[in-house]
Amino acid sequence: MITSVQEDTISIVSIIGTKLKKSKYAFFIEKDNGEYIVYSSLSGAVILFSEESYINRLKNIIKDDEIFYDENDDIIVTLKAKKLFVDSTADEDLMVRTLYEENIVRNNVLDLMLVVTKQCNLRCTYCGQSHENKRMEADTYDSIINFIQNQLKTHGYRKVQITFFGGEPLMECKNIILFLTNLKEMLLSEFDGIEYTAGMSTNGYLLTPKNFDALVSLNCNFYQISVDVMDYTHDNTRPLVNGGRSWQQIIDNIKYMTSTNEKFSITLRTNFNIDVAESLIEFYKYVSEHFKSDKRINIYYETIKDQGNENTPIILNETEELVLDIDIAKIIKDNELSCSNAVNRNMPCSRVCYASKPNYFIFDEEKKIMKCSFEFDSENNCIGLLKSDGTFNINEGNYSKWVYSDYLSSEKCKNCKALPLCLGKRCPRTIINTGSMDCNIDIISNEIEGIIKNYY
Repeated sequence: MITSVQEDTISIVSIIGTKLKKSKYAFFIEKDNGEYIVYSSLSGAVILFSEESYINRLKNIIKDDEIFYDENDDIIVTLKAKKLFVDSTADEDLMVRTLYEENIVRNNVLDLMLVVTKQCNLRCTYCGQSHENKRMEADTYDSIINFIQNQLKTHGYRKVQITFFGGEPLMECKNIILFLTNLKEMLLSEFDGIEYTAGMSTNGYLLTPKNFDALVSLNCNFYQISVDVMDYTHDNTRPLVNGGRSWQQIIDNIKYMTSTNEKFSITLRTNFNIDVAESLIEFYKYVSEHFKSDKRINIYYETIKDQGNENTPIILNETEELVLDIDIAKIIKDNELSCSNAVNRNMPCSRVCYASKPNYFIFDEEKKIMKCSFEFDSENNCIGLLKSDGTFNINEGNYSKWVYSDYLSSEKCKNCKALPLCLGKRCPRTIINTGSMDCNIDIISNEIEGIIKNYY
């Protein structure tokens, strides 16, 4: 009899299942048409509920902060699998810490940025760079290859990723091509199975068919190209050095790229303020009509920031930026374009600043090794000087300022539903300069909800 009771108890527990609690990183978003979107910043999952029967079942499940796991309930199974509900005994602070350890601390990709020139062929009205006539010389490129060689031997990296930056990196296209050729030869001869990828942040004006063909043949296959929407806005904010127009040449270059069968990706970055925002609808419609079927293009938008240039156009305040961010996501969705803001930037660890990553290094023409691309002249930014043999003496004090993360001691971070996205390292430069991160967690949550609601 006792055995029977015990067996019955086990059977009941098996049916009822484990107790679950609603994750503090779960978003349950009701759309204007009654549909529901559930999103987890802990897993990156986005699930749309559109059928009435499923919506009603979902509402019944999420009305409580705790539920019991039922393997026969497909909604509960999905919510648990995607970390919208977690085991009631789970420590979500440690789950986030695990994300940090696995994706940031133990990242096996050696990630480098090469500032190949400080000069540029454009004179953007909001740019804060000084446009000095400084460029990388051959011995610096060679020293960087030696650095890569050393790092692969000592740290066990399994992949190398290179980003070319400036100024305008394509002003040094010939040297970039030579560097990639030498890097490829070194890896093939000394590191069997270790590959590299490369890309650049460029204005796109010099990304001509000839340059693109040469670069993509050397696995330079990701490009962030900035276009300030239509020609009548772009040519005002991003003119050539001589005052000439740049928009049409950039668009023609992109048209050539998409006419090929090469494997590459373009992040089309649109920088905007209130003036430029008015022409976003027209621009995204233009991109949709001309590049709609090409999955190699996605949109990323960002407000124009104050970089210290006295000619910078009007800057949006935080509330204005929030409203426009949400509206822009809907415009992109309506034009059937892929949106990096809604997809890539809502994945776990996606908003961790590269400067805070221990596997990330920036090199300039003076062989300085740095962490941040916005403070080239800051003493805090330099973590060492590269030697010809690829070695360097690290400044541990500066390095630690950028890489160390203490978000678990921050009540603001621990109360933020978006913590798994940035892990408290959205901008270490701000923390170093001011002592704290200037996040408004309510605005961040509202932005995420609004963008997801409008895009999905």
